[in-house]
Amino acid sequence: MPLYTALLFLSVTLLLLYIILYWRSYVKVDKQENVNHQSTTSAPRPAVWPSITVLIITHDSDRMLQHAIDSVAAQQYPNFEIMVVNNASTDDTNDVIKRSAKQYPNLLRSTHLPQNRNGILHMAMATTLGVRAARKEWIVLLRPNSTPKSPLWLHTIADAINRGFHLCIGYNQYYGLDNAKWEQRASRWYRKRQILNYRAINRGKRKPIEAESSNLAFRKQDFLTNGGYGRWLNLANYHQHLYASTYAATGTATMLMQPEARVETMLPPIYQLWQTDHQQTRKAYRHLNRSTHFRRTYYSRLTLLFIASLLMMLAAIGLAIWPIDFAIFSTQVLEFPNAQTLNMPGLPPIPALAVCAAIVYAAIALIHQICRTHCRRRDNKILTTPIVTNPASLYEADEI
Repeated sequence: MPLYTALLFLSVTLLLLYIILYWRSYVKVDKQENVNHQSTTSAPRPAVWPSITVLIITHDSDRMLQHAIDSVAAQQYPNFEIMVVNNASTDDTNDVIKRSAKQYPNLLRSTHLPQNRNGILHMAMATTLGVRAARKEWIVLLRPNSTPKSPLWLHTIADAINRGFHLCIGYNQYYGLDNAKWEQRASRWYRKRQILNYRAINRGKRKPIEAESSNLAFRKQDFLTNGGYGRWLNLANYHQHLYASTYAATGTATMLMQPEARVETMLPPIYQLWQTDHQQTRKAYRHLNRSTHFRRTYYSRLTLLFIASLLMMLAAIGLAIWPIDFAIFSTQVLEFPNAQTLNMPGLPPIPALAVCAAIVYAAIALIHQICRTHCRRRDNKILTTPIVTNPASLYEADEI
């Protein structure tokens, strides 16, 4: 057997392995998953649903905080409270909290965290303080720049809790103020990351690889028993990625993608602020354990497998056109005596086997790419819905 024949066979084998592994991991985004539509027609009985604390940790986000509180207070849910943690704000956040407390006296509670001596705003301390101060059984994290898309937001989270899930990750639809190119790229990055997490949870193991800092629900007792974010106090932010991947038991975590469970999250209005968030997220990823890191880089490894198969195919075609006489792979001994060749102008005779293998390889790769593009567009179309919140009304000129 000529050397190029072995390379052709190995190249097509790697391509098929790549396609099989890719589609085995693919999970279609289904907006109807984990939804009890019978419960959306009327308000549930209070005795049926768990008690929930919506925890909002804010820093210099007074205008957006007011909007977030109003949107949560409008939830059609009978048993919840709002806990606001003022994380060393220097704007009018205290005034917003006092005004909202008068407006919702039986719903809103607050506490505050002074700035650390070294000037660092530590989200781990603020989150732990808010969780300990909560009076309800379940905690739902929400950013001040996030807004539920539906008044049934807590309803869908409670439905998932009643199904036996201990960690509920809701989808965040990110958007920008000016719809600039960097905002579009950032939104696509967040969407791609959440789809990856959705597939990791639903392709058998049912265990997340990360979680957003907004729209995340967990049990208060579980958080305190696990020590909260105590293992990652060296990080200033984005501890929720490590917490979800470390403490979520197999089969007890879910990701809610239906429209009622989503929130709208506004990106920082300045590109440099988003770059800082991006870098902090990458820094948190470095603390993932090996198995979680492998699952998170699953598609990157599959891409390397495809590149390896493509390089082998190109090398096989090159050896077929310009054969090399190796000492142990002599062409006089190893070549098929009756091998058919194709004559092309300007090139030496090309074995017909190499041409057929290249055509088959290109056809399989093209069909896979077409199906992949179609599925990606379909998933993005399901997740991209019109923004309910007016970005201009939340814009803070100095800080977000």
